[in-house]
Amino acid sequence: MEDPKNAVANPSLYEQLGVPIGSTQDSLQRAYRRLALAHHPDRQSGDSLLMGRINDAWFVLSDPGRRAEYDRTLQNPSSPRPTQPRFSTPQKLNRKAAWFAGIRLQTLRLGGEAARSAAQALSIRHQIPRSTYEELAAPIIRALGHDIERGVQLSRKAGTAPLDLGLASALIGLNAYCIPFLRRCSENDVRQEDVLRAQLIDRMWDNLAHGINRDVEIKLGGNPRALRSLTGRRI
Repeated sequence: MEDPKNAVANPSLYEQLGVPIGSTQDSLQRAYRRLALAHHPDRQSGDSLLMGRINDAWFVLSDPGRRAEYDRTLQNPSSPRPTQPRFSTPQKLNRKAAWFAGIRLQTLRLGGEAARSAAQALSIRHQIPRSTYEELAAPIIRALGHDIERGVQLSRKAGTAPLDLGLASALIGLNAYCIPFLRRCSENDVRQEDVLRAQLIDRMWDNLAHGINRDVEIKLGGNPRALRSLTGRRI
């Protein structure tokens, strides 16, 4: 893969990540992680300016809608190639804010993947339509994107590696959602919907925590065991 330091003038976002235009999302993610590992400002050899450009490219290409819109600008030869993504993206933000925006996007994506996997597994296990779990998961996923700066701060305090900050932030967001949820349940009668939501929270945590160091997971609070708190049972 091409290193963006050696890219041509006015490179495309794909060129900034060193991948072909038709690359899969998995390939894009691998390229981003490789470049982030090499150029992250937390590393001695890091480059904050270059990392900002890498994050800008990832911000657009990691989202299917933004990527499709950007691809259309490349397919239209009469349109000059934009030097910056022309979206409501980090281009209007400073580099620090852009970096946090990239972490938030990663947090939401990882949370969505964990929720879809959890909904599938729980649907099969409990013979409940997957769509039921997916509807309950939607507000949980949205909550993961709240207060990303605090999530990153707590993640770093727990010893999270730079490339796992999105993952750790998703776990912190999940715990932050769970605390008031359990409080509300304790003040009212527990409904079947609450039980299903608790199942989701526990399974999403396990799905996310699978990709992080166990010691870090414990420092982040560990699985909230929402279902056990409500019913005395595990998933």
